[in-house]
Amino acid sequence: MERRVLRRAGYVAGGLVLVAGAVVALRNVDAPSEQNPPPPAPIQTTVKEFVNEAAVAPKPGARPERPANLTLIPGPHRLQVTWAAKTPGYEVQLRGDGDVLRTRLVAGNAMQFDGLENTVEYQVDVRAVDSFGQRSEPSTARKRPSANRPDESRYALVDHFDGPVAPDPARWRLANNAACARMTRGLGDDSRRLVISAACGNESVALRSRTPLQLKDIGGELGRMMIETDCPAKDGSLVLDLVPGPADLIDTSPPPGTLRVKITADSVTLPGADAVAIPPKTGLSVRWELVLRTDGLSLWRDGTKVAASGFVPTWTTATPLFGFTGPPNGLTYIGIDAIGLSSADTPPFVAPPRITSTNISRAANTELMAGVLGGQLRMTVRTTIREQMMPFTVEIAGRAFPARPAVEGHVFAPSYRFPIVADLPADALVLSGDRRELRITVRGANPAISPVVQHAELELIPDPATKPSPNQAEPPPEPAARPALMLASFDTQFLDAAGQKIENNEIMSRSRVVLEVNADGGSAQAGLAGVEIFVDNKRIVGIPTMVDGPAVAGQWRVALNSGAFEPGPHILEVKAVSTDPNVAPGFTNTTWSIPR
Repeated sequence: MERRVLRRAGYVAGGLVLVAGAVVALRNVDAPSEQNPPPPAPIQTTVKEFVNEAAVAPKPGARPERPANLTLIPGPHRLQVTWAAKTPGYEVQLRGDGDVLRTRLVAGNAMQFDGLENTVEYQVDVRAVDSFGQRSEPSTARKRPSANRPDESRYALVDHFDGPVAPDPARWRLANNAACARMTRGLGDDSRRLVISAACGNESVALRSRTPLQLKDIGGELGRMMIETDCPAKDGSLVLDLVPGPADLIDTSPPPGTLRVKITADSVTLPGADAVAIPPKTGLSVRWELVLRTDGLSLWRDGTKVAASGFVPTWTTATPLFGFTGPPNGLTYIGIDAIGLSSADTPPFVAPPRITSTNISRAANTELMAGVLGGQLRMTVRTTIREQMMPFTVEIAGRAFPARPAVEGHVFAPSYRFPIVADLPADALVLSGDRRELRITVRGANPAISPVVQHAELELIPDPATKPSPNQAEPPPEPAARPALMLASFDTQFLDAAGQKIENNEIMSRSRVVLEVNADGGSAQAGLAGVEIFVDNKRIVGIPTMVDGPAVAGQWRVALNSGAFEPGPHILEVKAVSTDPNVAPGFTNTTWSIPR
């Protein structure tokens, strides 16, 4: 069976009718034309079982055992669900008054239901799902969410993002590369959470606290910061930075004096200490607390200390940054339930205007920023050019202003993010065009060279004698919805008769080999209808995975008779098909070579 994209077109032969000596061609109104193109091929949502003479496909075995140790952990408007089992996937259902409210397919042993009512008792059913969609009997538990929170008495500032304005722009700012991310209140289940949605590739985004962390010795404790979030995911990271200066967005070359804590799904790293392995808690909101003391640092996860270091900062005031990096596909969706700081001295706030470094043309209509005495322009620049870049200058409306490193002693290095600041008087805050945007150009020591401005933010000084104009402020972003579900990620490898991996896919003899297909999922996956395998665009195997419902992830071993294929290289492709017509199929391919 050849793999082709089929287009269905119907053609009907027209009849010839004589009418008053004229010949009229009758055309089928359904026939393809420029005005009426042929309908698209139907979207594939099923896989039929198929095996050609060159392959032997696996079959379903016994049903999986039901998950053990099902536990429900209540929190404000949520239930966290954990269990013990060793199957590729799970189906988790939430019930209220007997009705199924939500169904989730997950690949891990934990997940979280948000947006619940604290006064309602919910039932959770968890079924193990094998590679063929076979389901176990359910494990069941019941519980109500709880309004109780951990002790927060040591935090002077705590934001649960459940107020009328979330996020509060006077407290929190988002820094990212070229507006690749946004920070809003969530929708639906996430309506009581702060959400960061990003498509920034492997670049990090940072949530900046406008409230600095100010250290003060109280019984040996200098200060602390906290975040409760479901980041990092399986393939992401969470970074806690305390920067001794007005920086917004940094990377792997932070300014001098920066206190950095890096958290991945399975490890944490504190300054002055080696990485410490931790058991993963992906798919769940976790409360991380960084405590600074006169004798060192400690990092706590949900009230348990997981790492410590003897590092003690030399500064007394720092900018808190919470950095987020998503998975390799670059799509990031982060839920944040709370942030806390041990200090609460938040500076006065004036909503900043739009800032652009790509539209630097002079506009016919301009106006000055109202209600301010001036401001500090905070920028992150980057360039790969290996020339002297410092000192920097910023040009606005034909005037140039000096820019300096955000942290004294920080030296510019090519390819790394470099935070700089410039102090601007009130008459430099010229807004241009109908969008009322501040148009800036950053130049290096050589005026002909301009680094890329990855992020720019304006901290304004309010004028007590006048009021700012709300029309000059950058409008808030629209709420972010959760991204569409995706299929698990697939990979393949060839095994010999002893089950050992065949290096470089070079088959040494014309005999039977095994193709191992693995699908590894995350905390929420689209349903898997089946897997198809093609060699040189010819389908050789179809494996349906819908015995009791869609599979989530899994492993399939297909025996191949290499003698049935011509000698030389061949292209092998695996196609994964979802049960959801809105989910794109997944593909992975490799090349394997057969000897003569």
